[in-house]
Amino acid sequence: MAKRSIKAMRRDELVDAAIAVVGEQGMPGATMAMIARRAGMSAGLVNHYFGSKEELMALAMRNLSNLFRQDILKLAPTNPSPAQRLKAIVDGSFAPQHLGVPKRAVTWMQFMIAAQTEPRIRHLYRLTGSRFVSNIRYAVKRLVPPDQVDDIVDGIAALIDGFFWQNAGEYIEEDLERARRICWRHICLLIPSIEL
Repeated sequence: MAKRSIKAMRRDELVDAAIAVVGEQGMPGATMAMIARRAGMSAGLVNHYFGSKEELMALAMRNLSNLFRQDILKLAPTNPSPAQRLKAIVDGSFAPQHLGVPKRAVTWMQFMIAAQTEPRIRHLYRLTGSRFVSNIRYAVKRLVPPDQVDDIVDGIAALIDGFFWQNAGEYIEEDLERARRICWRHICLLIPSIEL
């Protein structure tokens, strides 16, 4: 296994610190100085590794997106059937590690809000959303007639997004289980070939 450089490790530490600070302070309140303090580094070192706050925030969002994608992949078996792929997407969308890690879900919400005004974040948010919907579409189009695909895909994505926002603040484990159960039942109702 290749040894990671000090630069790569420092950048990762700063990304983790940025995620935590954004979750606590929001995007506007998360300063480079706060992020540096959280990472135990000087503000000058943060500026050495990142040319701007926007660059650091974009990498933090990409990091969260990759964690989310990896967790969904872990839930699906090798060569999953379309139904198994959809089940992994639903289960992974409400995994406690995304909503339960302190401030991670709030950080996601902050990124979604920032995507309305910040071009680099908007681009990443759209890319992340497109990949998520594309993953749902890949499974759905193998299970229903072509004329039903768009409505079913949009419905699944909207239901997952809605429950994510509902549970992104405070929640209990039963809330996540309820979100998973309702989303899965919705999919099974729309796609009769999938059994509950």
